[in-house]
Amino acid sequence: MYWITGILGLALIAAPFAFGFSDINAALWTSVIIGTIVFVVSAVEAFRTTDLWEYWVASIFGILAISAPFVLGFSDNTAALWSSVVIGLAVVVVSGARLLQPRTS
Repeated sequence: MYWITGILGLALIAAPFAFGFSDINAALWTSVIIGTIVFVVSAVEAFRTTDLWEYWVASIFGILAISAPFVLGFSDNTAALWSSVVIGLAVVVVSGARLLQPRTS
């Protein structure tokens, strides 16, 4: 599942440019920073399959992506709002699903 969260991290990074809200600093940097963190922890998981901390980190940053438009005040921009909420929710769902799977040795 790490590759799915990695793709979602890249989607967060690309969203400001793809959806045209790169001129809103809070939305741009929130998306780029959270997307980068999600991508990096997913890449770490690709090489380390014994721990689940990467999914905890991705889940936390997914929740931050969901709340960012409201906390940082860019919820009035529809593209910024929905890309952050939808991608953040997808990160939380994928990471949470992995965390709920039984551990195999």
